[in-house]
Amino acid sequence: MPPAVPHYDLGILITLNISLTLIGFLVGCVAVWAILKQGNETARIAERVAGIAERLDARLRRQYADIDRELQDIKERLE
Repeated sequence: MPPAVPHYDLGILITLNISLTLIGFLVGCVAVWAILKQGNETARIAERVAGIAERLDARLRRQYADIDRELQDIKERLE
């Protein structure tokens, strides 16, 4: 009785399985790398925005010191 799958076809299927597994592993590694890179970029942007907000806050407090004092008074009254 001949085999259900000839030996050369079985070899091709095994090679295809290994190739697809390696391609999947490579794609997974690239995806993880891209996610980590995007996370680092997002953290850098968040730090930059926080720095800008701090400078803006300091500038507004210097420019409008009277408003800052009024806001502090209101805050104290509310507490």
